[in-house]
Amino acid sequence: MKRHRLVAFFLLTFAISWGVSGILLLVSAATGAFEVSLERSTPLSYLVIWSPAISAFTVLAATGGYAGLRAYLRRLLHVRFAWYWYLAVLAGIPLLKLLASALTGAAGQPGIVMPTVSLGAFLAAALLVASEGPFEEFGWRGLALPLLQRRFNGLVASLILGAVWSLWRVPVFFLETVMTSSMAGEILPALVRFFAGTIALSITMTVIYNGSGGSIPLMFVFHWLDNLPYPWQAQTDISYMDTVITMTVAITLIFSLRRRCLARRNLCTDVTPGVPDDT
Repeated sequence: MKRHRLVAFFLLTFAISWGVSGILLLVSAATGAFEVSLERSTPLSYLVIWSPAISAFTVLAATGGYAGLRAYLRRLLHVRFAWYWYLAVLAGIPLLKLLASALTGAAGQPGIVMPTVSLGAFLAAALLVASEGPFEEFGWRGLALPLLQRRFNGLVASLILGAVWSLWRVPVFFLETVMTSSMAGEILPALVRFFAGTIALSITMTVIYNGSGGSIPLMFVFHWLDNLPYPWQAQTDISYMDTVITMTVAITLIFSLRRRCLARRNLCTDVTPGVPDDT
């Protein structure tokens, strides 16, 4: 594990999310001895969602001990960087979601709708989302991305991490997409969009991570806002337009900020105390 910490992190993440959950579901289905579900906000769903965080802390503890964990946790206090990175996340993501809703409506599909939920219900949903996806960033951007950028430039590291991230999310894709799909022919195009969108999102997150000096807290906020069920999206499917916009943003960032935030071993990426210089 000390020589191949990145590989160990990936294997442990998949072992927890795919292996443990898969075994429990199979045993439950075969024996009926207990009820196991991957539905949202169940213990098993949290085990799957938090598996990158569990794996990251396990690898750090096993290879770096208390000193490694302490150095890693200090990075969670890194919140001082240029104001425009805050603006890009806090304002940019909601505005892009709003644009996706507007374009969906312009294409003849249900687009922006008047909010139909109360403020209390929206805040409750926001808190629920905050307890789920953002915790992935302890592993993906907190550990895996810095290790990848020790060997590859930011763009290649983003593509690798995006592909792994997409593969890890495939079971969720099938649960959310395949089971609600009325035609088998819709599955493959949706899967391609799923991978393309996730990899593009990985590139954008790498740019912001590097540009902010390696801020893990900003990645938490990014992930939270990206997953947030915005009130104007009620009963609206913006996934197609959202993917198009996500890919457009990623391509624009590659051409505009590649040298600054996607280069190899630049100042934006060399901020990884507590993360060993190996893979």
